[in-house]
Amino acid sequence: MLTFDVRFIKTVCDDTGHEHRACQAMFSVQAPSLTEAVREAEANFCRQKHVHDWTIFADAVELKSPTALVGAWMS
Repeated sequence: MLTFDVRFIKTVCDDTGHEHRACQAMFSVQAPSLTEAVREAEANFCRQKHVHDWTIFADAVELKSPTALVGAWMS
């Protein structure tokens, strides 16, 4: 199993209209693949926020696998 860091990101505007990416939650997940890691993290996020759809709170999912992708963030 690989360990993946999964972040849920929301793009927000500040009072000057500039966009910023804000991390809404992060989970470390052990899974056999990127796909399974995202599925598990999405389920964890929904349980934590008490929602059925994670896109209510976030726009994107980013993954990092220290063992497989050595520091590369992927959107």
